[in-house]
Amino acid sequence: VFRKVFPLMLFGVLVIFCISFYTQTLLEISDGIESAAVALKEVTGRYEESVGNRELIQSYYNNCFLSKARMLAFLLEEDPSVLNEETDRLYSVYDEDGRRVYLTDEEGNRLRSVGSSARLGELCEKNNLASVYIFDETGHTIATNTENWYFTISHDEQAQSHPFLQVLDGKRDFFIQEAMTNDLGESSQYIGVAFNFYTTLDQDGQTRYVSRYVYEREAARDAAAEDGEEDGGKAAPISVHRGMVQIGLLESMSEKLLASTELSYIFSSDTLNGGFMVLFDSSEDHICLYSPIRAQIGMKAADLGVPSNAFTGSDYYGFTHFEGVSYFQCYHYADGYFVSTALPKDYMFQARGVISLITAATSLLLLLILSGTVTLTTEEEEMLYAAMSVEREAAGFDSAIFSVILPSGQEVTTVKAAARWDNRNIPWSEKSPEQKLVFMIGLVGGVLVLYLVITVLGFRTLFAEGSVIRYILSGAWDKSPNIFAFSACALVLIFTMLAVALFRIPVRILTALLGARTETIGHLLISVAKYGGALGALFYCLYLIGIDSTSLLASASILSLVIGLGAQSLIKDIIAGIFIVFEGEFRVGDIVTIGDFRGSVMDIGLRTTKIMCIEGNIKIFNNSEITGVLNMTKEASLIFCHISIEYGQDLEYVEAVLRRELPALRERNPQVLEDPKYLGVQTLGDSGVELTVLAKCHEQNIFDVRRYMNREILQIFYRNGINVPFPNVTVSQLNTSGRKTAADLEQDGPGASK
Repeated sequence: VFRKVFPLMLFGVLVIFCISFYTQTLLEISDGIESAAVALKEVTGRYEESVGNRELIQSYYNNCFLSKARMLAFLLEEDPSVLNEETDRLYSVYDEDGRRVYLTDEEGNRLRSVGSSARLGELCEKNNLASVYIFDETGHTIATNTENWYFTISHDEQAQSHPFLQVLDGKRDFFIQEAMTNDLGESSQYIGVAFNFYTTLDQDGQTRYVSRYVYEREAARDAAAEDGEEDGGKAAPISVHRGMVQIGLLESMSEKLLASTELSYIFSSDTLNGGFMVLFDSSEDHICLYSPIRAQIGMKAADLGVPSNAFTGSDYYGFTHFEGVSYFQCYHYADGYFVSTALPKDYMFQARGVISLITAATSLLLLLILSGTVTLTTEEEEMLYAAMSVEREAAGFDSAIFSVILPSGQEVTTVKAAARWDNRNIPWSEKSPEQKLVFMIGLVGGVLVLYLVITVLGFRTLFAEGSVIRYILSGAWDKSPNIFAFSACALVLIFTMLAVALFRIPVRILTALLGARTETIGHLLISVAKYGGALGALFYCLYLIGIDSTSLLASASILSLVIGLGAQSLIKDIIAGIFIVFEGEFRVGDIVTIGDFRGSVMDIGLRTTKIMCIEGNIKIFNNSEITGVLNMTKEASLIFCHISIEYGQDLEYVEAVLRRELPALRERNPQVLEDPKYLGVQTLGDSGVELTVLAKCHEQNIFDVRRYMNREILQIFYRNGINVPFPNVTVSQLNTSGRKTAADLEQDGPGASK
């Protein structure tokens, strides 16, 4: 027994190692997910805090510089001397004829622009500004500290400067633009405020800018002149215009104020044990916004090997490779961004191999101790067990289980052919020890499968949010060869086997209740469920590990000719099997003759049909080879018994004896359905007269009844003095003397024969 158990024990230890390796892998992945969850929680809190701080800092930053812009507008209203600086920069355009046409201001003079103003440059330096632009009511620059003196507010709605027209149009008093990249590829932010500027004509008729004080003073003098209190004089009138002061902010100021909200600070974490965090945006390409690996920033997620499943909005776990290093990543969606933790795979899976080896070694030691104490026997015990085995084999001669000797000389147990397809369970008392062991292993596996089914059906409540088991069952992982896909494949195979096993139960019940046709269809349904379930599970598992089964089938069509030639007999068998079942040519339990083989139909499958003869042997026919079937399954079959009597017997006497004795044969044998009938003389044989007697019975009893009838009729003849002939041989010697020849005929002459 120990010699039989030891290989099984080694196989069990190997299974234990594989299970331990698998479960340890899941455990370490769970630890990685937990570390990622802690890091994500830490980063999320820091990010939410930074968002609040960023909004507060940005609000302070904007209000501070809005005040500076308003201060500059106030100063320009009080002192517009910067607008009166000497300049030769004039706005002009070219007409259709190519002639230069100068633009004019409200006073009718050529529109001037002061560029690179030292005064404005000084104001920028004192107020930490990058630039100052002063625009007239048409959106043209009339003064700036930059070289871009010809800049004009665009009327194109897509242009960066277009929103500032609202300030010039009087729709709003100020506009704070968000920081963005300008047409030159530079990061910039602008704030614009409305202000009034005043123009008049000097003695030379040129446009001159005056202060608000001068305008108010002249307005007061004009009002007094209208009242007759004061002479208004002949001063040139002053016009009021709505303009805008626009300031450009320094990028360094923004970076300095927002340093505590930078991504490098937010996405730093000490809980990842050598890992790091990556940030992607929610655009279609999912651009990497932050990574400690500078080369990754700005790259598309697809270029980094990140699958599209990572950006569905649900938590995603998977393995990616970058620069030869494999990382385990957890993706989480938050506030329009995708945050990913990256743990080095080698660091995360450091202990699984060692732990699995320790577990397997411990199991091997314990199994050796247990099996050694239970299975090791002495020679006397082995002799006793051998004697007991002989007795059990003799007692169970007709058992479904018996021992056979393989060509290698090894003795093993097997199941007789009739028990393999009759869909019945072998009793426990008839099972061999090996089969009992297999049954117990299957029972333990069934309990585990049942537990697995219960946990899967209730996984939402049994497993915590974010656990690796729940993630496997959710199916959100990437369809590729990975541990999640292999785990799902195992579940699919287990559920398929369980479904087929459960499907057998109602089929067996129905076939036991509803007759032979249902038995036939039941066999076919079980066959279809078994093969269909296996094929379906196979293709679904291929889909789970990333192999496109549709493409696989399409590519298989290219080889359809070769496969068709090789499998045409299989296809013929399947089609023939379907026709046999649905046309009802014969059913399970029918007695048929196919060719020269007669027996009872045991099983009709998709490919083969099994027929068991009266000796218990089973012949397997391919369905496509079944032709000329003689179905002898009917309510009653006829038996013709032929027996001879001697020519010297009185025929009327023999017939009277048969009519008297034959009815008693039915009474003595219930297999005879009706009184046997004497049909008369069949043939006149060489040595006797052959008589025929007819009897009725069920087809399955036809051989028994024929033997019974022959015996009883012979006994009737013996009791009544009727002789049964036997072959006779008569030996004679040829005598040629006295035989006439043709010459004798001529001597006799005509008429001699008379």
